[in-house]
Amino acid sequence: MSTIKLMGAAEIAQLLDVSPSRVHQILRDDSAFPEPVAVLSMGKVWNADDVERWHAARKAPRPSRDQGKAGQWTLEDLHQALDRYEQLLASGGKSSSTIHTSVDRARRFLRWLAGDYDPLS
Repeated sequence: MSTIKLMGAAEIAQLLDVSPSRVHQILRDDSAFPEPVAVLSMGKVWNADDVERWHAARKAPRPSRDQGKAGQWTLEDLHQALDRYEQLLASGGKSSSTIHTSVDRARRFLRWLAGDYDPLS
């Protein structure tokens, strides 16, 4: 029989080295955070593997903060970043409708930047 390692908010706070109140902010604000696997009388619990994958993806290399300055972002850079964001949402267990909602408007904006979309037509 396989064992599933679970985490509550306290264990997540330890993993992230943040306060419990910061964990609750993340749970509220980060759409890529995995969904809990159960809600118990003591609170929500998450699959530890899901949380650890989410944490690893947050620490993954991202474009440098300087890249966006002085017009250094190319349209291709933006498309690649959006693709990585979509993959992060999927690996975090978000539903396809949540992923679509989170990514679709950004894709339209990139199409508008490229001249392939007119939001007024």
